[in-house]
Amino acid sequence: MTMSPRSRKSGTFVEQHRLRDKAQAKAAEQVERIIRKEKLEVVRFSFADQHGVLRGKTLLAAEAVQAMNAGVTMTTTLLAKDTAHRTVYPVFTPGGGFASREMEGGGDFVMVADPSTFRILPWANKTGWLLCDIYFANGRPVPYCARARCRDALATLAKAGFDFLAGLEVEFHLSRLRIRVCGRPMLPGRRKRLRSAC
Repeated sequence: MTMSPRSRKSGTFVEQHRLRDKAQAKAAEQVERIIRKEKLEVVRFSFADQHGVLRGKTLLAAEAVQAMNAGVTMTTTLLAKDTAHRTVYPVFTPGGGFASREMEGGGDFVMVADPSTFRILPWANKTGWLLCDIYFANGRPVPYCARARCRDALATLAKAGFDFLAGLEVEFHLSRLRIRVCGRPMLPGRRKRLRSAC
């Protein structure tokens, strides 16, 4: 059984490690009001792993406010996977394949929500969503946190006098499978019946 960060010291994980500034504290209060006002049922806490795969947990909305302060635990084995979702590092060895004690044995890390990222998802009924930064249980930032690496890169660019502008190109392909049976076009589910009629 993993001991929660809250049980080791007084105060929540966010308070213990001073992970929220005044603007984020104000945003957290706003999130709480929105959850109640909109009668949300669940809130998704998410982070992007090293491959850009969105991972996380969905919590009941009633628990989301506490989770914003306490953090949400996840297993470090999620950080040891490849793009096919296979664990490719020896997590049950010293250093867990990363030369990091925190990565040994599939221990926990903590997702800490950034309240300023809160959104109500338009495609999921009564569902809120928060992006998170990730920290080890001792409060040390996980070096593979995609949001932290992005912030570091932006700070480096800013020091060099550059800015960053990104655009999203949404693209998809719509295909329709057309099958001809006995010279007539048919939908895939009707092939068997029609073959017997030929």
